[in-house]
Formats: sequence, structure tokens, C-alpha cells
Amino acid sequence: MSLTLLVGAAGHSWRSWLEGYGGGFCVADPHMGDFGYPGRVGVLVDGKIVEWRFVGSLEGTRNPLGLILGCLDLVRGWDDGVILGPEGRDSPASRQMFINLAQATGVERIVMPEECGFAGWGWPVGPEEVAVSADFPVIVKDAQRRARWLSLLEDSGLHEVVLADVRVMGARLGSGRRVDLGSGLAEVGGGVLHWVTREEVGEDRISGLVNEFHVGRVNLVDPRSYHGTVCSFAHEDGRDFAMGVVKRFDEGRGVLEVLSPAVVPAPVRILKLGSLRVDSQGREIGEHAPWAV
Repeated sequence: MSLTLLVGAAGHSWRSWLEGYGGGFCVADPHMGDFGYPGRVGVLVDGKIVEWRFVGSLEGTRNPLGLILGCLDLVRGWDDGVILGPEGRDSPASRQMFINLAQATGVERIVMPEECGFAGWGWPVGPEEVAVSADFPVIVKDAQRRARWLSLLEDSGLHEVVLADVRVMGARLGSGRRVDLGSGLAEVGGGVLHWVTREEVGEDRISGLVNEFHVGRVNLVDPRSYHGTVCSFAHEDGRDFAMGVVKRFDEGRGVLEVLSPAVVPAPVRILKLGSLRVDSQGREIGEHAPWAV
């Protein structure tokens, strides 16, 4: 009995390799739409995700802490099982994420596709290279994810999340001290004045704000930048209970309108904002730069 990490690679699928497997199964690839909404990691039982943790991106390297801690939480106590990892990339960020994932979860076996190029990454356990089947074309997987997003939007009700009543995670918003600038919503934190406003702000005003609040820079954000942002509702202990998509940001009232399948009103204590954005047709329209919003 052992915990196994499957390392993904572009163009390869573990479908045939896993055929007939019935043990513990953690899907740690937020890019997948095979088993439900993308942007998360989860435990699969009978083809359905029964417990999950939010990542908020299709790429684990954009939120490696969320991916690793999510997996660690989900497989805690497992003596046997499989962690289906995301696709590896020929990059330092991908290598570090995978090595940290393997170390944190204490896997005893690491398996990857033949000739994927990842065997020499310095794994904590010597990897096995095996033959695997070809994956579906990218266009098919893209369509599958779009169908998942459309399903989420169609099954959702409108929630009004008052920012003053919740903790916001995953974004610059909600991480500072609220200040009154006369319009929009503004916070000071980490040497930055973060101002969500529709107002046109000139260089003279920005210079004055830098001096007034003793910050290094002013981060101006149009509230429409938040529209379409994938998010998660969580309880006080951080456990996610519903995915969502930001429909509108009413910066004047400090309210985010969120489409989510959770029952209205939802007991949101923590709002987790991702970097991925989707439009009203379920199309993925890019990701926010880190801490831009």
C-alpha cells in the first residue's frame, strides 16, 4: 500500500492506466474539466468530485500554495491512493511545484509518461516512466471546460457579498486598511494604495496620494476588471462549499455580485478570488496578473 503521484505531460492521458482502479483518487489538475468545474483540486468517488479545495486558476503554478495545501488537506490520513497531478512544464516554477507536492504529501511512488523529460528533476523518490495513451485534442478539452462553466452559470443564483462582512483571499482587494477617497473603494496595505474606481485619476492626484498615505505606489483598478473572476465561497475554517463567478462589482457599496449554485443567501465567511476569468458564454478570457486586483 502506498501513495502514488502521477505526473502529467502534454498530449498524454492516464485514462487507460487508471482503468479499473477503485482506490483513493485525488485529482490535482485544476485544468481538467472531466469531473466537474475546473480551477480546483478534489477527491473523486464514483466519477464525481465529493470534496474539493479552490485553486482559482487553470495553472497550478499560478497558485502553487493553494494546489499543494489543498491536496495535502484532501489526502491527509491516506495510506493508499493516487494523486493525479497536472501537466508538467519545462520551467523552474513547474519543477518546484511538483517537487514540493511530492515532498508535502509523502508519496512513495512517482510515475510519469515515457520520455516526458521530467525524470531528472531531483524527485524525493526515483520516478518510474511508463507508456500511457494519447490525450484528447486540446479543442475537445477546451470545449469540455466551457461546458462546465456554462453549467455553473446556468445553475446559479445571484449573491450579494458585502466585502465588509467577509474575509477576501487571493487578491489585493481586502488585504489593507479601508480609506475614504470620495469615490470607489480604496485600501492601504503593503506599501500600496489600492483604489477601485471608475474615476480618471491624474498624475498630480497620484503624487499627492503617495505622499498623503506614505505608500510606494497607487494601484488603480477599474471595477469591471473583477467581472468574470472565478471565485469560491468558504466557511470560517476555510473549507470551500461553492464555486462562483463575479458578475458585477458595486464599488460604491462595497458589494460583489456573484453568480453561484449555492442556495441564496449563502453563509459566506471567506470569499476566495481566483485569477481566472470567464465570460457570460463560458469562454475563458485570461487570468489576472498576480495581486493586480
